Amino acid sequence: MVRSRRLASRLVDLEGLEAEIPAGAPAEVERRFSSAALLDLIRRLKPLDRQIIMLYLEGEAAASIADVIGLSAANVATKIHRIKKVLKERYRKGDTHAGA
Repeated sequence: MVRSRRLASRLVDLEGLEAEIPAGAPAEVERRFSSAALLDLIRRLKPLDRQIIMLYLEGEAAASIADVIGLSAANVATKIHRIKKVLKERYRKGDTHAGA
């Protein structure tokens, strides 16, 4: 319990991270911030959409994901396309606090 409180006190939200990135920061810093923002957007997806996109990002094919999820491969492929579109739009808007 004490450890979790210590960890929570060290966590920083995305706005805090963005404020800490100096202008002209190296590409690696920018890439890490972009990854954190994208993961935050994924975390805010509906549970089924989050599970689908995480399996997709781990390299699973639509057919394999369909077996795990219990949907057809075509339905999974369509969902992946739509989830990617939603993530892309929200990322471009900087909308890291919207629900799915």
